Amino acid sequence: MEPKLDVLLVDDSHIALDRLEQQIAELEGLAIVGVASNGAAAVRLAREASPDLVLMDMGMPGLDALSALSTILSAKPWLPVVLLITDEDDPARADEAIRLGARQVLPKPVDVDALAALVESVRAERRSSEPARRVGAL
Repeated sequence: MEPKLDVLLVDDSHIALDRLEQQIAELEGLAIVGVASNGAAAVRLAREASPDLVLMDMGMPGLDALSALSTILSAKPWLPVVLLITDEDDPARADEAIRLGARQVLPKPVDVDALAALVESVRAERRSSEPARRVGAL
C-alpha cells in the first residue's frame, strides 16, 4: 500500500476548492492537511502542515501565487507546488512559475486524470528518494 500524500489546497474560490476536494476524494491515498484562500495563508500552512504536495491557484488576492511559490520553495525546495491557471491568467505568468520552480501548471478546472498522473509522479519521486532519506537518518 502506498503511503498517503498530504495535500495543501490554495484557492480564493470556494467553488474551485469544493471541486478540488471532491477530486482528491476520488483518488486513493490523499489527505487534505490544509486549505488556504490567499498566498500568505499558503506560506504559513506549507510551513505548519508539512504537505507533500501544494495545489495553488495562480490568481489570488493579497500575496500573489508567484510570491507565495518563491517563499514556500525557499524554505522547502523539494516540495512539489503545482499552480492552477484559468483562461484569464497571463501565459507569461505560467512560464515564470515554472522558472521559479513550480512542478507543473495545470488548467482550471483540473482534469481528474491529470491530477491522478501528477499524484503518481509525486509518489514515484518519493519512492526513489526514500532510500536516500533512510541513509541520511542513520
